[in-house]
Amino acid sequence: MDSMFCLLTKKQIMEIRPLIERMKSIITISVTLMIFANIQAQQAPGTRYKEIKIDSTYEHTKWGVEPTDLIYNFAAYTTSFDSDDDNNNDGVGDLWGIPEWVAFEIKKDTGQNTPKYNRPKWMTDDSLNTQGKAPNDATYAVSGVNALKEVSSDSRYVRGHMCPKNTADRISMEAGYNTHTILNAVPQLQWQNNGIWKSLENKSTDWADKYNRVWVFSGPVFFNKTPAVWLGQNNEVKAAVPDALFKIVIRETNNGIESLAFIIPNIIPKKNKNFKKYLTSISRIEDLTGLTFLTNLNANIQSVEKSKHLNLTDSKKRKAVNKW
Repeated sequence: MDSMFCLLTKKQIMEIRPLIERMKSIITISVTLMIFANIQAQQAPGTRYKEIKIDSTYEHTKWGVEPTDLIYNFAAYTTSFDSDDDNNNDGVGDLWGIPEWVAFEIKKDTGQNTPKYNRPKWMTDDSLNTQGKAPNDATYAVSGVNALKEVSSDSRYVRGHMCPKNTADRISMEAGYNTHTILNAVPQLQWQNNGIWKSLENKSTDWADKYNRVWVFSGPVFFNKTPAVWLGQNNEVKAAVPDALFKIVIRETNNGIESLAFIIPNIIPKKNKNFKKYLTSISRIEDLTGLTFLTNLNANIQSVEKSKHLNLTDSKKRKAVNKW
């Protein structure tokens, strides 16, 4: 009886082996997906952020930028926040309290409506703020200015998004919500932020709709790589006020890539909303910031692309932008 039972058991195993193999495959796939999901779930740098869900189809840093500092990966962008490294090569560590660069991909608007939500109070990295390395919302408040009626609201420095909320909203409500962080902001004069800078942001989304996807680098520019103006009072963590801001927009073509690079002064006449006259070259931005862009491309392609649009007349700048 025992041998008959063993024989039948082996036979049964042979019959159900294909099912066992299929189950093994299902289990393997399930475990792989679970691991992948864990990799894609990013830990937030504070308790007030929405869940950070990384969509691997977005390649925010596809073209490469160096150096990197404190890297934070969000759904809508990647930011390199300044640490206490030496930014201006004077042998002394610097703390700017702002990102050195923010990179993000914009995809064509699919028409999917993001639910409306209230903008949060600006967030920070709680740990870095405690260490005195990252400001919080209080730094930008500039206590006392509100009492000066002579200083209009658009004449003050505000938290200027590097990756805009509207761009991030194309991904999800959570992605847009999480743009409201000091890790994604620099002090911008309000009329610059709401004027010429916003015009360039809107044009970038137009280009994404036209070409299906574009990539953007944004960040601060300082004269001689040294901040002259700061926000923050008393014991607040300081934030450096940029002299200008840069934006590089990249699109793919059949022959490689095309790019446009801009340097927009932070203090600028209110009526000036024509960003085309501020077209420049990527090499010019590299010289001013110490950053290196397009590092994932070979040296020859980098050299050609970075030299474009240097020292153009205003007329030629308009034509170069209008070609897009």
